Amino acid sequence: MPSTKTICIVGNDPFNDDFIKRIPDAENWNIVTVLENREVQPDDESIDFDALYDRAREQIAALDPGPDAIIGHLDFPVTSLVALLNREFGLRGASPEAVARCEHKYWMREEQRKVFPDTTPKVTAINPFDPDAALAAAPGFPFWLKPVKGHSSKLGFLVREESDFHKALHECRLFIHQHGAPFNRFLARLDTSSGCPKDVDGNFAVAEELISADRLFTIEGFVRDGETRVVGVVESLKGGRESVSFSRYQYPGEIPEKTVEAARATVAKLLSAFEFDNGPFNVEFFWDEETDDLRLLEINPRLSKSHTPLFHIVDGASHHRQAIQLALGEEPALPDGAGHSQMAAKFMIRSQEEDGIVKGVPSADQIDELKKLVPDFETQILVEEGQRLSALADQDSYSYELADLFIGGSSLEMIEDTYLRCRHSLDFLIKPIPEDL
Repeated sequence: MPSTKTICIVGNDPFNDDFIKRIPDAENWNIVTVLENREVQPDDESIDFDALYDRAREQIAALDPGPDAIIGHLDFPVTSLVALLNREFGLRGASPEAVARCEHKYWMREEQRKVFPDTTPKVTAINPFDPDAALAAAPGFPFWLKPVKGHSSKLGFLVREESDFHKALHECRLFIHQHGAPFNRFLARLDTSSGCPKDVDGNFAVAEELISADRLFTIEGFVRDGETRVVGVVESLKGGRESVSFSRYQYPGEIPEKTVEAARATVAKLLSAFEFDNGPFNVEFFWDEETDDLRLLEINPRLSKSHTPLFHIVDGASHHRQAIQLALGEEPALPDGAGHSQMAAKFMIRSQEEDGIVKGVPSADQIDELKKLVPDFETQILVEEGQRLSALADQDSYSYELADLFIGGSSLEMIEDTYLRCRHSLDFLIKPIPEDL
């Protein structure tokens, strides 16, 4: 029997932990949670990066036997912590400098421009605390304004006119430090020769020209010893106000092989320039189906936890499998469609209210009844009775995410029909709050 390997997962949570432990290889893994999910994603969004790093390092150093791999499936601060911890304990993983090149939205575009000068969108650094200079530096409307370091589309705004710009800057001044300040603490730990911009830190925003197309998809993959490989392709659909909030992910995405290969080649060339190696990634692309043009939206130096149940439903194992095997120095086993369903989708149930109080959520009995009817059904209820929507952490600028439904089936039509049945069976009650309260 192979020896048991100790796998540290930073910021793990019970929902994902269950899927990880259902991976066939997990019988040979000792899964250890380093830092609880609530520590790395606190409700008040107050992140003390240095304290988190010290606690994680102490927890791992106390393990006997020591760690064989350290991974994570969450955005900042987890991506940055994982990179630093792998360096600290001499384990396989992408370097902190390579991770920072992916995560720093201004730096990433500047590095991308060196490799792909003709297709990189124009980007301008914006200091939200100097509104006059910010307005002078802003590009022509419309454009996207987003923080140098954010996630879940928080503080991301579609700016169509000057009034939108000033509203967005106001929101940035109030909240950008929540991720900007701890991100600066990570940047301070990088090698001084990394090339990190010294005059554009985590408390800046970027104004970026619009890039969009009818189709949006994500490549899940990894780089192993310089070779970039694709684990799977997930297609994303948007809806709601301004049509900017994610409404559904579906796997496998119906994207032609030649388009996927073109995207893979783009990622390979870019991550090679970033010196990113021996780490998982997920990269989002806009795709124009008529012209076959690809526009890179963003690079995330991690696997996406949003896709965990999708890979389990279709392939019989979460894509944590590849990330863990990669971190152990093993040849990752690519998905083979050995799950219960041919395809799967994640549906995000959202509230479009400006604000409100959660007055009711689906009961455990409602959810259990659906699980009896639908073989491949999983759900995460993300709110509790009594919560105020505006107090929810890590929400986009246009909606509030109430729950996620994961559904498998033999066809997209079957999945959509099942979703409607499930949605009508799950009751959420939201009491609107007037804007002046």
